[in-house]
Amino acid sequence: MRYRTIVPALLVLLTAAAPALAQKAKGAPEMFTANLQVAGAKTGAAAATIQVEIQQYSADADRKEVETALKAGGYPAFLTALRKAPEVGTVSAGAQKWTIRYARERKTDKGRSIVVVTDKPVYFVGGGSVDAKPRAGYEVAVVQIEIDDVGLGTGSMAAAARVKPDGEGGVVIDDYAEQPIKLVAVVRKF
Repeated sequence: MRYRTIVPALLVLLTAAAPALAQKAKGAPEMFTANLQVAGAKTGAAAATIQVEIQQYSADADRKEVETALKAGGYPAFLTALRKAPEVGTVSAGAQKWTIRYARERKTDKGRSIVVVTDKPVYFVGGGSVDAKPRAGYEVAVVQIEIDDVGLGTGSMAAAARVKPDGEGGVVIDDYAEQPIKLVAVVRKF
């Protein structure tokens, strides 16, 4: 008897709290964890976990400055503008951390798409190979996350990359690795 009385009361409390919880579930500050899966002919297979902590999304003026620098001055101007942009979060793996200088979110049909760019590369996948390509010029990391309204998603990561305009207002990512790192089991922690 008691169990039946508590369950409806609990449901009423959870239903009343749901709008407040849903409101808190979006926007910065927020943190995501993700499992990385790397596979390639030269790299073999590996797995790890990262955290993406976003304190705030890049202000429109900062974001536009970085984007304009890329379009007008190419990758060198992009790097200069990116490194001058304020710190908005971190990407971490174990005890190592990399500074996020660009973070943008946009709404999608299924939730949100989030892109962050660090001011230094995270890892040169395949860089230890005997015939590895030179590391010069791969000076940032780009993380892309597709997250649903519940806080679950997937994504990809270019751990060492350079970017260039595609001529149509977008960006092309030149990844040091053979292929992007897959982010699976992405979970929004807060």
